[in-house]
Amino acid sequence: MISRRNFLKLAGLSSVALAAGYTTGKLTSNSKPVHFVVHGFIPPDETIIEKIVTSFKQRIKSNSEPIVFSDGKVGEIITRFHNQSANESFERKGKIIYRIKKLNEYIDSDIIISDDSNSIYSINDLNISFFNIRRDIKGRKAGYLFTAEYREEDLITSIFRSGKKEIVIENEKGFVDRIPLDRNYKNILIEGPQGKTGLKIENGFAQVHTSCCRHGICKHSIAGEVGNIIACAPNKVLIKIV
Repeated sequence: MISRRNFLKLAGLSSVALAAGYTTGKLTSNSKPVHFVVHGFIPPDETIIEKIVTSFKQRIKSNSEPIVFSDGKVGEIITRFHNQSANESFERKGKIIYRIKKLNEYIDSDIIISDDSNSIYSINDLNISFFNIRRDIKGRKAGYLFTAEYREEDLITSIFRSGKKEIVIENEKGFVDRIPLDRNYKNILIEGPQGKTGLKIENGFAQVHTSCCRHGICKHSIAGEVGNIIACAPNKVLIKIV
């Protein structure tokens, strides 16, 4: 399967590459889309949630009104911490989405960080606030699957967006592949430090069918809508629908 990056290289379509986020230069100083995601399994602890939301706000520097998808009243807690972290110096106007879902079983806590430049940050590359959060939750049991996502798009990206749903696959080495969600694949293998994560795409839905990590919690998630994310923190694999 040819990756989108190799396709763009072979086709020589620099304008399309720019719209996809693979740039060799800049049209303007602010032309590059901005995308930042915090994703992982976190303890049912308001102090930890506050630290993550505050660190997230400091990183994205935006006071945009968030969209919150949640189970129960924890969404109200996220909104409160988000509003408490407002800063008059924040000027960015991108979209902010929080998702938090209660887990059916307790598993080990962990978070992964992703942005335009780094598909998955290594531990040593995390800034001090996220490094400390990861240290604080290490060894604790998670009660929630949590995602905080910020996205900005320039005009060119908006124009070139096809409108069709696609699966974007990333691992610790970066971009792996981009696949239309309307195609069926029984076995897509994604390399990671612990082995291979197996993904299937069928009838507009993506699901991990093989997991090499201890708990295999990623196998319990099904992604079919834009913004849905499946992550395996131990194997450094991130699967998202765009």
